[in-house]
Amino acid sequence: MKKNNHKRTTKKIGLPPGALVYTGTPKEGDTEITLITYDQESADTFSSTDLKEINSKVQENRVNWINFDSLHNTELIEEAGKIMNIHNLLLEDILDISHQPKVEEYDNFLFFTLKMLELTKEGHDHQYDHVSFVLGKNYLLSFQERKGDPFDPIRDRILTGKGKVRSRDAAYLFILLLDAIVDQYFLILEKINNDVAQLEIELFENPAESTVNKIILQKKELNILRENVYPVAEGFKLFRIDESDFISDEYMNYFNDIKDHLKQISDNINNLRETLTSMMEFYMIRLSNQMNQVMKTLTIIATIFIPLTFIVGIYGMNFKYMPELGWKWSYPLLMLFMLAGSIGWYIYMRKRNW
Repeated sequence: MKKNNHKRTTKKIGLPPGALVYTGTPKEGDTEITLITYDQESADTFSSTDLKEINSKVQENRVNWINFDSLHNTELIEEAGKIMNIHNLLLEDILDISHQPKVEEYDNFLFFTLKMLELTKEGHDHQYDHVSFVLGKNYLLSFQERKGDPFDPIRDRILTGKGKVRSRDAAYLFILLLDAIVDQYFLILEKINNDVAQLEIELFENPAESTVNKIILQKKELNILRENVYPVAEGFKLFRIDESDFISDEYMNYFNDIKDHLKQISDNINNLRETLTSMMEFYMIRLSNQMNQVMKTLTIIATIFIPLTFIVGIYGMNFKYMPELGWKWSYPLLMLFMLAGSIGWYIYMRKRNW
């Protein structure tokens, strides 16, 4: 995944700062824009590919959530920046899917960009999605790399009037969306934790080279997850909600709860990385012990056969005068001596716990 991101960032080489280039996978078709506007009494939703049409539906006395479901249409993103007075450098961050998560506050809005992780429908894999938020006094813009997100329960609560969301401002909506993203981190981490537990069983019962490859892949996946989660946790840690003009102090508990969840996720990632490292060390120790057993067996065999080889070598010489060669019982006596010597060596090594 890092390799792909590196290739994508090369698209921007040589361009001036603020140049709007989408660094993700090329896509076709129009970007769908969805507006949900609501107050305590009611909520309305509109969808269109025309930003001007969506903007005409925005109501100043209500909370307005505008969501862009893809980023490939740079002209549309630039148009949104002009309408909402967003600087091109921030639009550049929105379009750069390899950009690290960060949070910044400006005079007119709060800007937050991070990675959204989602399990696939089959539940066997997960995908990364670059998402950015622009929070103003009565609006929230969300920019997603692709269509599909974990926000449907929040949309349902807004449209049906369930919960507190309709009676709160855009900042509360922003916190709900962040919390939904962090919850996805927990789901991904739970899947990885289950995979690691399965690898532990496999490693103890039947360790093989394929098991080691799985451990390495899991460690790479954890490193990527760590790269995406740690900056978010650091951003939350540095951001002071009590100094923000866009998030009320009454949401301090919600904000701190997300911070605690991110810390818990970071700690779990570290624990899993240590577990995988220990598993690799265990495999190497076990492999070394197996090699030692093989060497021990070969050494015992060599120790037994070296004297026998010496005796055979003596009687393989073609000297004319070897008196014992003419004895009637020389052959069986020699065989008996060699057998007794081998058994004696074996008993001696067993007593010495070799």
